[in-house]
Amino acid sequence: MAPFMHRCLRMIRTALLAAVTLASTALATGERITVTGAAAPLKETLCISMNCVSGGGRDFIVSGKSVKGGVELTVVTSTGQARLTHFAPLNEFGQVSSTDLVHATSLVVQSIEKGPIAPPAAPRAKLSKVQKTKKMLRAAVAKR
Repeated sequence: MAPFMHRCLRMIRTALLAAVTLASTALATGERITVTGAAAPLKETLCISMNCVSGGGRDFIVSGKSVKGGVELTVVTSTGQARLTHFAPLNEFGQVSSTDLVHATSLVVQSIEKGPIAPPAAPRAKLSKVQKTKKMLRAAVAKR
């Protein structure tokens, strides 16, 4: 059963990558990029809509490095400006899932075409009732 599921997941991944590939050809922009490291799974889809080069002049570098529990993808301009840093978690097979791969690919393309993408904001810690009360009292005293 496990080999069958693994094969199905591989077919789903291929179908999703094909969909992204076909959708991204309409956005072909011609930027010269280099894809290195653990970002290699993105190469199939990125090199269709952009010009992948291995050396010489390039506009962007898409790189990936393995970190605990996933892959950290970065997009940097040729001048060194960071455009994107994105973490893609690994699934039980030690790979980036198809949906995470499609999401990461779309973020990379967006960062190249539109500019830097800010990381998601960290969730704010909720205040306890005591902290809320102290904050309200300070505000009331400050108004006097």
